[in-house]
Amino acid sequence: MEIVERVRATIHARRLLPPEGGVLIVGYSGGADSTALLHLMTRLQDELRLGVHAAHLHHGMRPEADADVQVCQSVCRQLGVPLHVERVDVPALAQAQKLSLEEAGRNARYAFFERLARELNAVAVALAHTRDDQIETILINLLRGTGPRGMCGMPYKRERIVRPLLDVSREQTHRYCAEQRLPTVFDRTNLDPHQLRRRVRMELLPLLRALAPAFDRHLLRLADILENEEAWWAHQMASLIPRESPRQLARADFAVLHPALQRRLLREWLRPHLGALQLPPFEILEAIRYAALESKCTSWQLSATVRLTTDANALTLHEATPEPEPYEYPVALDTPVPIPQAGAVLEVRRLDASVEAWRVATATPSAETVYLDADAVQGQLCVRNGRRGDRFQPLGMPAPKKLSDIFIDRKVPRTERWRLPLLCDAAGILWVPTYTIAERARITPQTRHVLQATLCRNAFDE
Repeated sequence: MEIVERVRATIHARRLLPPEGGVLIVGYSGGADSTALLHLMTRLQDELRLGVHAAHLHHGMRPEADADVQVCQSVCRQLGVPLHVERVDVPALAQAQKLSLEEAGRNARYAFFERLARELNAVAVALAHTRDDQIETILINLLRGTGPRGMCGMPYKRERIVRPLLDVSREQTHRYCAEQRLPTVFDRTNLDPHQLRRRVRMELLPLLRALAPAFDRHLLRLADILENEEAWWAHQMASLIPRESPRQLARADFAVLHPALQRRLLREWLRPHLGALQLPPFEILEAIRYAALESKCTSWQLSATVRLTTDANALTLHEATPEPEPYEYPVALDTPVPIPQAGAVLEVRRLDASVEAWRVATATPSAETVYLDADAVQGQLCVRNGRRGDRFQPLGMPAPKKLSDIFIDRKVPRTERWRLPLLCDAAGILWVPTYTIAERARITPQTRHVLQATLCRNAFDE
């Protein structure tokens, strides 16, 4: 009964559900965590005045996914819970949107849950993230680079999404399913050794727990403290954002603030205009902040429709999207290069000459990080946008092509084509970020020196 009491206490303490009750949708994959959550919510539904529904998304990724649906149908029949199933071709979605399978699947799930919630007029959508998931998420955020908001982890409640199991361990949900004799399914993609989450779970966490047996408790306590502090900061920021002209910040008022306030104000000011998931990375925000402090006249394209300018008087947001102007900046190794016209920062590093070193570095590849043969570079490196008439030979192609044709072949959004930063040398284009590198700069068994190029930027919406 311990897990039942824990979930009941979390729901009441965190006010996850309205006292009058209503329709509750449970995200149900068939795994032990979501199965335990579904069963627990059916046990609590009378006292919480709930009508419980289950929602299962078929990702179209695994041969056994059809069998998973049958298991979910069986459990829902046993519990008397309506089951809603939707099928999405996640691999095709990931390819079309240039996302990882994990991100495309997450987006598809949340979109499905939101549509179903509107259809059923649900008061909440319950997800089965556990305490272990929370710890892993915080560590992943830290490894990828985050601020205090990312160190808070997943919220117990955000709009319609609630997480009643965040105070429950994964071991408890598995034990509960065994005790209740509930059939569960297992997603073998969770065994992929290249998944960062699995490596954190199997390699990093055991080491941290060996070094500090109370590590879990300490990390979750820090997350709880930061969650409260972030809520306080949000209240403070509301008074700093001008209501009369929300698209403009006075430079003089901005400059006198403490740097911590400047950074937060920039993020919160931009959030409603760009969306929480499209905010500029730290490097770009810092470049904008320094430009404002130094009264520089700069123009930053932050999305397909939002441009930010700085001058001696103000930081201003503009909706109009001008034609991309030609730009070119020299690139020095180990020195970040801000590119205002693309809302980006580029950095190129020289790695250890050992081929094994770059193999380790590329264990988790990224569309915004590439590895090039350093000995193939001719002359000075620079970063610039495309020019009409540019030609180069992309990786795997037998001959050079027009850059404009490559943009079309690779389905580069029109809004991005002539603004996209290109890494070049004296001989021409080396890298079209996200899309391809030059054949002449590819890594081969003969490679002895490697360049790592990384672009931090906002993703432009078509």
